[in-house]
Amino acid sequence: MSKINILEPAVFNKIAAGEVVERPKSIVKELFENSIDSGATRIQVEVKMGGISKIVVSDNGCGIEKDDLKIAFLPHTTSKIKNSDDLNNITTLGFRGEALASICAVSKVSIATKTQNDETAHGIKVVGGEVQDPSDVAGANGTTVVVEDVFFNVPVRAKFLKKPHQEEGEIRSLMARLILSNPNIAIKYIADDEIIYNSQGTGLSDAIFAIYGKDTITNVIPIEASSEDYSISGYISKTNYFKPNRTYQTLIINGRYVTDYLISQAVGRAFEPYMLKQSFPFFVLNLTVPLEELDVNVHPSKMEVRFANSQKLFGFVYNAVKDTLNKFLTTSTVEEFHTTSIDQLAKTQTQNQVVVDDKEQRNEGVSNLIDSMNISMINPQSSAELHDSESFVPGEILIETLKSTPISQIAEPEKHFEPKPIQQQILSEEVISSDVALSLKVIGKIFNTFIIVEVDDTVYLVDQHAAHERLLYDSLVKNLQEKTIKKQGLLIPYTFEVNSQEFEFLTKNIHVLDEIGFEIEPFGARSFKVSSIPADLCDLKLGNFFNDLLSNLNTFLILKTEDVLKDTLAQKACKHAVKGGDDLTKDELVALIKMVGDGKLTMQCPHGRPFVVEIKRSQVDKWFKRTL
Repeated sequence: MSKINILEPAVFNKIAAGEVVERPKSIVKELFENSIDSGATRIQVEVKMGGISKIVVSDNGCGIEKDDLKIAFLPHTTSKIKNSDDLNNITTLGFRGEALASICAVSKVSIATKTQNDETAHGIKVVGGEVQDPSDVAGANGTTVVVEDVFFNVPVRAKFLKKPHQEEGEIRSLMARLILSNPNIAIKYIADDEIIYNSQGTGLSDAIFAIYGKDTITNVIPIEASSEDYSISGYISKTNYFKPNRTYQTLIINGRYVTDYLISQAVGRAFEPYMLKQSFPFFVLNLTVPLEELDVNVHPSKMEVRFANSQKLFGFVYNAVKDTLNKFLTTSTVEEFHTTSIDQLAKTQTQNQVVVDDKEQRNEGVSNLIDSMNISMINPQSSAELHDSESFVPGEILIETLKSTPISQIAEPEKHFEPKPIQQQILSEEVISSDVALSLKVIGKIFNTFIIVEVDDTVYLVDQHAAHERLLYDSLVKNLQEKTIKKQGLLIPYTFEVNSQEFEFLTKNIHVLDEIGFEIEPFGARSFKVSSIPADLCDLKLGNFFNDLLSNLNTFLILKTEDVLKDTLAQKACKHAVKGGDDLTKDELVALIKMVGDGKLTMQCPHGRPFVVEIKRSQVDKWFKRTL
């Protein structure tokens, strides 16, 4: 008996649909690109329940002939290619023969279409892949496609769809890219009867304004360059305008929106002299590449591409962005945005080397050690190695020491005693059983920073700042874990804008932010409003906080409470702890040590630095030669 079966069309169409139709966003993309290929100058996309319930894509393109209407829904039928040679010179955007058939296989589809030569529009319905006969309907020139009940006949796929607002977030992100990719087409996007985007099709700058608003469009500069093989145009951010993640980067290659790390890296490399860590330049770039050097068939979604000469293209983009930035900086009055150039750094290093060389001449007997210092100024790794060594003494201290130290004594440096950092609780309840007893144990402090505590045969040095910082941090974390955080209402709510991916990310995690004391809600299509913050963080800089939070967009799928506030709480504790150098009274010293003893503390500050070290009496006896 044969074990190989010939699949029915309804079955293999569903299998093919799995490659083309991953979720409602895939349907929107395919239908929208078909509208582009039809020559449309006006497109409207409307979704209900994140596209799960309904998707409507309308355009004023060329329409579909009545005779072609029925076969347009069959697999492997297309007007975009005729033979295999056409696959090497693809200029259209749609899926070329699979999109409509795949969409129809897993949903209920109806189409109304009219060409300029037709007197009336024609309509057709397809349910689960079964095509009904066309009929005359009312309609204007162009095509309207209505897709309903996505995956109604594939419950396994439907089960893995996200919640409607998350699916809509993905569609919103896609629509933003499609608007930026097609700035000369009027595009409107409506979600659950609310207009999200409404681009008038009057150019790229207007499209950027429609997506990102005034703040972004006033902080970008145009870029345009070309070579024998490539050309680039669009907008890049100024040298003082950056974003916390790459979701603000849009790349269009030959009219198609794609994602490509190579180009992002090339732009980022050009911006390196001006950027801080964990920041990314904004850009919308249109790149033209010869068709024979570009492979768009990497994945059915066509979001990924391959280049025949990626190194050459990288260099072209890097130089185009670099030249544009240099021209902007030399022709504008934004000198305050300059950062130290590589030449300036080299000049500074040369000056430093001259200073050290001069000191070498005055300390001939220790030239080797001075040379190692000189090398460390140029090579950070060498500096780190010196710092880690037991004989390291910083800066001027080393030079002054060398002046008065015979070479014979520094040839083989003596290993010095290093106090041992404490990793666990050391001040027992017995030691601090009463204030009277405790006061006798707190000897005082040195350098206005380190508290001296004597316990039996051991002396402990306690860093007053780091110890207090740990106490405050643990208190904040305890409030958080016990859900006793109080909210502090803001007199004027704080609002901030995000892009569609950030909008989805924050919407998904609003409950986490609420748990830790933030009262936050969507405020329009691309904004959020913060009405309350945790009372313990009343001096929190909200702009910095949300920038840091969104910088982890590519790391976190769903936030955990400790992920959100760990660094913020540590910074809060650090800011409000007593500082090294603060002149505390004896009573304040006693009170701080008592708090350290009362708490079951980790003996490190929130940043991982130890705050207690011990010196045994036996070691002190050795210093004074009382024992050997």
